Amino acid sequence: MGWLASILESVFKWTFSLLTAAENLPWIIFTIVICFGLLYWMMWQQKYNRQAEADENQLK
Repeated sequence: MGWLASILESVFKWTFSLLTAAENLPWIIFTIVICFGLLYWMMWQQKYNRQAEADENQLK
């Protein structure tokens, strides 16, 4: 079981050292991706809202 702990320890040290070397870059990329995703979703939602307003046979 000690071999598994040592493997996990080395993997965690390696990945966290990558994060500290990258500084704020992962958060900037994450924020940009989320912003573009929300913008994309809002554009499609606007299209569906227009379709719903034009359709007379819907429940309100």
